[in-house]
Amino acid sequence: MVDDDDPRFSIHVTWSETRLPPTPVLMNAVELSAQYAELDFFSRTSQRSGVVLRDFPQIEIAVLPAPPARSVEARLVLWAIYATVIDMVYSSNFFECEVEVGWQGLVKAHVYFTLPLDDRLRTNYRIPNLDASTSDDDTAPEENFDSVNQTVNTVFDWRPIYKPHGLNLLPKDVFVLALGAIKVIAPRRITDQVPGPINIVSDRVDANLQIYLDRTHSPRPVPPFFRFGHALEAARRIPGWQLARHKFAEFFASIEINRRPVGIILMEKGAYPDPHDGNLTTM
Repeated sequence: MVDDDDPRFSIHVTWSETRLPPTPVLMNAVELSAQYAELDFFSRTSQRSGVVLRDFPQIEIAVLPAPPARSVEARLVLWAIYATVIDMVYSSNFFECEVEVGWQGLVKAHVYFTLPLDDRLRTNYRIPNLDASTSDDDTAPEENFDSVNQTVNTVFDWRPIYKPHGLNLLPKDVFVLALGAIKVIAPRRITDQVPGPINIVSDRVDANLQIYLDRTHSPRPVPPFFRFGHALEAARRIPGWQLARHKFAEFFASIEINRRPVGIILMEKGAYPDPHDGNLTTM
C-alpha cells in the first residue's frame, strides 16, 4: 500500500486474528497522531510503546525504528498510523497488526497495534522527540515536549456546540475527518499562523470539516494570532467531545486564545458547499 503524500512512502500490514475494540483504536490513533503532528515534520523520534490514552487502555500502539537505526522520521509514523487506521475503518478490519513502514523501498520502522501486553504499561506515554539533525546513535538528545499553550505563550480554549437542528453524522466520519485534519496540519509548524480557510473533504466521507479565521476571515493584525497548533488542538478534541456526549452530529466551535475568538472549526454533513473558497484538501 502506498500513501498519496509521497510515492516513496509505503506500508505493508500483516494482520492477526485477534480482534481490537474499534473505539479505543480510533481514540488512541487520533491522540498519537496529534502528538506526532506537534513535532517538526522531519524530526526524528525514538521508539515508543504502551497505551496512549489512560481513558482507553484497551489497546497499545508501539513504534519501533528498524535496526540498526534508533530513530524514525515523525512524518513516516504519522502517515503509517493514518493509512492503517483508514484501512481498518473502511474494511471493518479491527485486528492486531504489524505495520512495516517503508521509504524508498527500505524498511524504516514497524508500528504495532495490539491488545495490552502488560498491565504495568497502562500509562499515558508521550513520544520522545529527537532533534532532526541528530544521527541514529544513543547520544541523540531528547527534546522536552511543549504543548501549543507553552510554545506560543497563550491560553487555548474552544467552545463547541451542536448545530441547532443539525444532522447526525456517522461516528467513523467524525474520526476520519479528525485524523485527516491532523494529517493535513502536520507539515506546518504549530507556531505558524493559519493564513486562511482549511477545508477537509473525502469522497469516502459524507461530511466535511472546515477551519476558518474568526469573523473577518482575515488574519488578525495584532496578537493573539490563530496558529496551526490551535487548529491541531481543536481537531484532536473533536472525537472525544462527541463520544462523551454519545452524539455524533454537526457542530461548530469558537477557538479562543486568551479569551479572544481567533478561529472557528465546523463539521457538516455532505460535500463541502463551495470548493472554490479556501484551501480544499482531499484526504
